[in-house]
Amino acid sequence: MTDEAFSLAALVLCRMSDVPRLADTLLSLAAQTHRDFEVHVIVADGEPSGVQEVRDLVGTFDTEFSTRVNVVDRTQIGSGTPFASGVARARSSYVAALYPDDVVFAHWAETFAGHGRRAGGRALSSLVAAQAVEAAATEVGRFVTTVERPMVSTPVPFDLDEHLTSPPVQLRGLALPRLAVQRVIVQQIPPAAEGWTVRLAVGLSCGMVDTGEVTYLHRLAPPVDGAPFDTAQWVSDRRTALEALGRCNLTIGPDFLSSLDPSMPSRRALNAEVDLLRAQLRQAQDDGRAHAEAEGRALERVAELLSSTSWRASAPLRALGEAARRRGRTPHRP
Repeated sequence: MTDEAFSLAALVLCRMSDVPRLADTLLSLAAQTHRDFEVHVIVADGEPSGVQEVRDLVGTFDTEFSTRVNVVDRTQIGSGTPFASGVARARSSYVAALYPDDVVFAHWAETFAGHGRRAGGRALSSLVAAQAVEAAATEVGRFVTTVERPMVSTPVPFDLDEHLTSPPVQLRGLALPRLAVQRVIVQQIPPAAEGWTVRLAVGLSCGMVDTGEVTYLHRLAPPVDGAPFDTAQWVSDRRTALEALGRCNLTIGPDFLSSLDPSMPSRRALNAEVDLLRAQLRQAQDDGRAHAEAEGRALERVAELLSSTSWRASAPLRALGEAARRRGRTPHRP
């Protein structure tokens, strides 16, 4: 893949209520060490005055950055999810979804650009740090306070078994081939299953490259008791999503086979269970063989004892018979 074959579009997905939370996200994009990428802010439910508020926020940044930011009112461009609207507007070879209150580190774009030039069209995955925060709004502005230390999960390559049983996921930390994504989102996919379906389709058709670098900070509110996860609805959405993928005529990429490698976490667990069952079976066979051998030895001993007892019991008769033979006559039986 040549250097010119990789280009990146950052799709910032938001609602009007998220506008105060966009400043840090946009600031992190403006501070990138690699600056050759486009930015699209997709406002899902914008009113004309609200969309202008987002444009005014973008205008507070220096011209070099603000002129590369395109603010899109999704309600003015027809149906579709904010992510699908952003993909439709992007012209880069790769797209990455960002969410309000999250920030990307200064080497985010540089990391994707470096790996993208060698990725051969595969998706790129970077590690995401998650940190609980609390936000407060004052007359001066909005302030975010950290509640916990950031935590980084262990990198897990795309695994088909695990993904099919996972709940809906967002696209944090990923840079996805735009054409592969477009092929999927034109289908009728439930919005809640969009990210899950896109990742599945890309994992099957393109495969993923793990950069191994932490480039993204997911800032989330402290957990509160909310509505329970609707498992039945998710099962229905997943079925609809898989039917939509069936209409895409996806070709399975070579990296898909690596997801079935026994070294993957889900397969390791299954293999460990199978190995345990095999070990238990071998132990049972060994125990049965040892029991059969012990039983055989016992039967031989019983036969030996019976033979010995019979020999001793018949000794007088044998002696009498021997004496009769010596005298040349048969003894009278009592």
